[in-house]
Amino acid sequence: MRFSAAIGFILLLSSVTASAQAPLGDDVYVLPGKSVPAVSMAAWTDKDAVRSSAGADAAKAPKGAVTYSAKSAPWPTGRVRVLTFSKANGGVLHPITDETLLYVLSGTAQAEVGGKSVTLAQGDVASHPTGALRNAGAAADAVIVTWTVSSLTGDATPAQVRGADTKEGGAGTLKIKRYEFPGNSVRAVKLAVAGPGTKNSAKTDSLILVTGGHMKFNENGKVFDVGAGDFIREVAGLEHFWEVLEAASFVTTSGLPKGAAPIDPSKATDVPPAR
Repeated sequence: MRFSAAIGFILLLSSVTASAQAPLGDDVYVLPGKSVPAVSMAAWTDKDAVRSSAGADAAKAPKGAVTYSAKSAPWPTGRVRVLTFSKANGGVLHPITDETLLYVLSGTAQAEVGGKSVTLAQGDVASHPTGALRNAGAAADAVIVTWTVSSLTGDATPAQVRGADTKEGGAGTLKIKRYEFPGNSVRAVKLAVAGPGTKNSAKTDSLILVTGGHMKFNENGKVFDVGAGDFIREVAGLEHFWEVLEAASFVTTSGLPKGAAPIDPSKATDVPPAR
């Protein structure tokens, strides 16, 4: 992260820290979205900085502050957040602090990537953005997924990957857009209705937000009914598989297992478990 570029925006967000969830346990694999509180947020400009407050302190923000909400899944190997902005409340404004990846689920936003201000459209990804998320033009609705994860390879650099330039691959019941950039990738997956899939394991965690549909997720012998808004952690080394009950979708990135050193990214994808 380029601290010189971000220093004007990164502030002491004591109220955000106070309202943050405690890290989830290693044996938690699914966090239902309905069980996660939508924390009230507020952001406003103050000279060259973007300030932010959360929870009860958000109600004390200056007049004219942008208000929005945040849901978080603080997994042991990375945090997933969903930021929901509305035109009626000022659109998009959020200081980027420890977030390492952004995915625009809907709407648009502006951020700084590699020292340049870029516009992020629906389906775009930004790796190691800095500064602040802002409106791209007039205030509008937007939903942005963020991850705070370590680089898989140790050589992460800022990058923007446009959804319009990313081809959809896959076959049969699975379609996938794989956004590649130094240090990691983001995957946007679509699943057609299908029975129980093949058991898989992986060398890295997958930190997932379900964006649509209805599935049964099986991990480590436990079965979970999941749908839009639910957070999932596929844990490295544990067997998992899916049963798709209704056409579904999710977005995900990889997290390094706890205590793991950087890896060869070609070895980060799912592979059949050793027998």
